[in-house]
Amino acid sequence: MARSPTATYDASAMAATATLASKGVAVTPGGEAVTEVRIRNSGTVVDQFTLEVLGDASAWAIVEPAVVPLFPGAEAVARVRFKPPKSSSVLAKAIPFAVRVKSREDARASLVEEGVVEVGPFNDTTAELIPRTAKGSSHARAQLALDNRGNVRINARLTAADPDRKLNFTISPPALTTEPGTVGFASIRINPRTRFLTGPPRLAPYKVNVHQDGLPTITVDGSMQQVGMVPPWLLPALIGLAALLLVLAILWFVVLRPSLSSIAKDQVASQTSSLQQQVNTLKSANPSTAAGGAGGATGANPVKGDPWSSRLAVNSQATPAQLESSITVPQGGGLAVTDLVFENPNGNSGTIYLVRREANKPDQVLLVLRLENFRDLDFHFVTPTVFKEGQTMTLSCSPDPAGSVCNASVYYSGYFKNPPSS
Repeated sequence: MARSPTATYDASAMAATATLASKGVAVTPGGEAVTEVRIRNSGTVVDQFTLEVLGDASAWAIVEPAVVPLFPGAEAVARVRFKPPKSSSVLAKAIPFAVRVKSREDARASLVEEGVVEVGPFNDTTAELIPRTAKGSSHARAQLALDNRGNVRINARLTAADPDRKLNFTISPPALTTEPGTVGFASIRINPRTRFLTGPPRLAPYKVNVHQDGLPTITVDGSMQQVGMVPPWLLPALIGLAALLLVLAILWFVVLRPSLSSIAKDQVASQTSSLQQQVNTLKSANPSTAAGGAGGATGANPVKGDPWSSRLAVNSQATPAQLESSITVPQGGGLAVTDLVFENPNGNSGTIYLVRREANKPDQVLLVLRLENFRDLDFHFVTPTVFKEGQTMTLSCSPDPAGSVCNASVYYSGYFKNPPSS
């Protein structure tokens, strides 16, 4: 930014010059520094010149006066005042600036004089312990907040000590570097050298020292409130819990258990009576079942058939491999399935499907089961699953992985009208 000490503009009969009295200015935040700019109207007409500061320093720079009228051949001096605030936002460094002089008569007739304002450093550092009093039995934690409100970086080393030598300290990190306008944090772990089980809390004061390069040490006071290893609320809580358990035991043996026993006996008697009535009804409606007939079917008989039970089995080890097994309801017949018992005796892995099939219609999947989830699994339906004439009940298996063993079956029972002779 090096320039000649005098800037000149010459247009037709108009000319002007502007000169800074000092190219370098030093100022301390919160203070003030002044430089001068001299303007000369070397033209032939009366003109008016406007002065303004350019650059980062313009936020805290003032020109007095900001407007200068001059006759031809006349000159005037304006003062430029630099008043940076005492804030961390104004860093300690050299900040370039410029003073621009603009002509009213000709907007092109503007002059720019450049300089540098050197902002000095200042320090404003505070430290705080959070919390001021840390609590714990075997250890406690606190945090040191180091606030740099100055305009230069600070490097600090942290130490801690207690006057009675009852505590040990671990500081992480042991040193902090904090930029202007920021806060640095360090964790402090406090360990008492001795512990106790019960008793009133014990208060141990300590100090944290912040050692700054070339600056006074900052000392922050804190304390640890050490409590017993056994919390004071534990004994009353145990007594209360024991009393509650005793009350519950008395209620169980005196009130609840006899009442529940009586209710259970009544329910068993009621269920036994209901089951006996159902058995008697079934015996009267299905003599073959009562005598141990072809099936063990229970429930509704929507197909008006006879009790029936049979088994569908798949075996990938058979020759040839059998991965499907099915039964088809003949013409004029019907099948109502009330019970299903799936068997996976060898613990195979894969998926089995129970499907209802009918010619010229898509398959209807009734159940999908993963073999590894069961060895024996039974289903009992209040509403039977019905297969009409021409429909097929099929059990199929997809081994996992493909090509592995799949040996599973399903035992079904219900009612069959006109079952196939085979």
